[in-house]
Amino acid sequence: MTEASSHGGPAAASAGNLILASNRLPVSLSVDEQGGWQARKSSGGLAAALAGLGDERFVWVGWPGCVVPAEIRRDVADWMARSDLVPVFLSAEEEELYYHGISNHSLWPLLHYFTDKLEFTEEAWQVYCEVNRRFAETILSIAEPGSRVWIQDFHLTLVPGFLREARPDLEIGFFLHIPFPSSEIYRQLPAREEVLRGLLGADYIGFHIHDYARHFRSSCLRVLGLESEHDAVSYEGRRVGVGVHPIGVDVAGFEERLAEPKTADILQDLLQRYGNRRLILGVERLDYTKGVRLKLQAFERLLAQNPELRGEVVLLQIIVPSRLDNPEYASLKRELEEYIGRLNGLYGKPGYTPVEYLHRSIDPHQLVALYRLANVCMVTPIRDGMNLVAQEFVLCQQAHDSLGGEYRGILLLSEFAGAAQVLPRALLANPWNIEHTVETLRHALEMPAAERRDRMDSMVRQVRGMECGHWARLFLARQADAARQSREAHRQSRVLRGAVEAEVLERFRETRPRVLLLDYDGTLRELVRTPEEAAPTDEIRTLLTDLAKQPDTQVHIVSGRHRADLDAWFSDLPIHLSAEHGFAWKEPGQDWSEIHGRDLDWIDVVATMLSKITDEVPGTRIERKPAALAWHYRMADLDYGVWRARELHSQLEHDLAHLPVDILHGHRVIEVRSAGVSKGGYVGRVLDEMPKHSFVLCCGDDRTDRDMYAELPVDAVSIHVGERLDDTAFTIESPARMRGFLRRLADV
Repeated sequence: MTEASSHGGPAAASAGNLILASNRLPVSLSVDEQGGWQARKSSGGLAAALAGLGDERFVWVGWPGCVVPAEIRRDVADWMARSDLVPVFLSAEEEELYYHGISNHSLWPLLHYFTDKLEFTEEAWQVYCEVNRRFAETILSIAEPGSRVWIQDFHLTLVPGFLREARPDLEIGFFLHIPFPSSEIYRQLPAREEVLRGLLGADYIGFHIHDYARHFRSSCLRVLGLESEHDAVSYEGRRVGVGVHPIGVDVAGFEERLAEPKTADILQDLLQRYGNRRLILGVERLDYTKGVRLKLQAFERLLAQNPELRGEVVLLQIIVPSRLDNPEYASLKRELEEYIGRLNGLYGKPGYTPVEYLHRSIDPHQLVALYRLANVCMVTPIRDGMNLVAQEFVLCQQAHDSLGGEYRGILLLSEFAGAAQVLPRALLANPWNIEHTVETLRHALEMPAAERRDRMDSMVRQVRGMECGHWARLFLARQADAARQSREAHRQSRVLRGAVEAEVLERFRETRPRVLLLDYDGTLRELVRTPEEAAPTDEIRTLLTDLAKQPDTQVHIVSGRHRADLDAWFSDLPIHLSAEHGFAWKEPGQDWSEIHGRDLDWIDVVATMLSKITDEVPGTRIERKPAALAWHYRMADLDYGVWRARELHSQLEHDLAHLPVDILHGHRVIEVRSAGVSKGGYVGRVLDEMPKHSFVLCCGDDRTDRDMYAELPVDAVSIHVGERLDDTAFTIESPARMRGFLRRLADV
């Protein structure tokens, strides 16, 4: 057995204040048929980034990378504990379904926009959920009160939610190391809601670039109906921070290798080998996202169009082995090798091979020397979260006494790599546009020294400023800030839990009569993309029935919905219904009544105004009610919809000031209703008929529910779903928790 050295700042596994969780541990474990095993330290960008934390103490939870027989698991775990590593063991079936199934065949292709490669089975999803739950349980078993937990990447998207449910005291962060796609792409994931809710268990979620953060917020809106700001999403009464943290490279490590004599010796050998030929370097892991085939096509086109470059330009393509047990990746390898063979046969000649191909990992010193030697580093993925090869090349091109004082090369970078947003001085290309890529490559080969120096100086400064240790420290600082803000808001919000909830239940048990005034959308039922999707579940209908069966208890649904919706959903239940913000109402088993004598001549004028903006803003719609018009923009573009809604609200307040209307701005909806019609009016009439000592419970989720709260007696129990309003007594995190609370009322 080979001992692995511990990672930076280790702590005892049972006492770590910072817990890191990733799919893989920073060791490579191998087990032979006789049950013998070996372990060695493995390198990687994440391990290097965490080494930058210096004296920060942490425990690392992860999978050891292979199936470990049950009889040696204790020995493996004990050995790893000495390096503060905590293994999560997987069976062969779990490895296949969790790792190869959902992680690599569902989430990886979808998040990289390769929807044609998306494979999803319910069996694999259940195993993914179970493995994520096991990771969470492992973390919980070693987490002290208030511990910080930092979860890494798409393999563990459900872990934050499991941790939040079990231990609200934990400080939880999550970082996604690959792209997050546009909502139009993300919504194709069958488990789209579950993944988002899992991620939103975190206090803070980090992405490489602003595009990914924006796509995430848009998906939260499109899939879950959640409002957001540019740096946060509101979820279950919490403000989940959303931040941008482009990861960097191990600057000190690369600069150390640049300075070592071994690198200078290798570089001299390479200079003699290539002579005056110009070197184009490609370094990729074997993956369909890396666009190697498109790169080869561009290089072939370059040689076809520029005969003078044949014999003068060499493409050295390094492919780091990856997932060769996967038939698709093995097929990709064969395809690339066949293409390279054909290209070399077409343009090669004695003493000249246009494409030199290496399918293996590269010694770090050799890689640094190649980065230093290359005239062009061609990084052209079809889609990439960040791409550290681009940063490594830039850093290794900087002037160094032992390697020469001038930049030899320039970076040619795909605009679809996250690095394109942090290294804008690179030559950017669209890898799908072969002709444009060829033109960009030709420009790179012919670039004047002054322009190359100007571009590279700028990029070297950028890469040095993004050093990976700084990335880790900054993320943890932002995570701490987000968690602190969340806890402070939680303290101020008087969340209905524990002893507070028990007191309310006791008051309900001992007081008669009782009246329950319940909003529907966002209170009993989760907000959804379109109003039509919010039909009550069997759980909700049973809950309302059981509440109404309690002695001396009235249950009222007080909603802004059209009466036809409430009629279709609830008319057979023994409950009272109030529709259209109090304009219409009915008692159990009776017909609808409504307010009479209202001036409704304004409706056609407002309908014309709303129709115009509906035509201009895709994804919006008008809902007509007998005494109101509602403009829904939940399906509109996140930023554009909010902007146009603010404009519309301002315009309506100005243009309709002389008309007998009230204008309400709720959750992704603007409603114009007849003046004086409100939920508060209905609630006031109900309470006027109740004895003064009645138990009154009023629950809502929107600012439009303030009309109800304003009519309540001082001893009423008011509960707002989400962030607390000044005019409510308590908050509750979500409709699901509200239903749980009401179920406890029904069961007293």
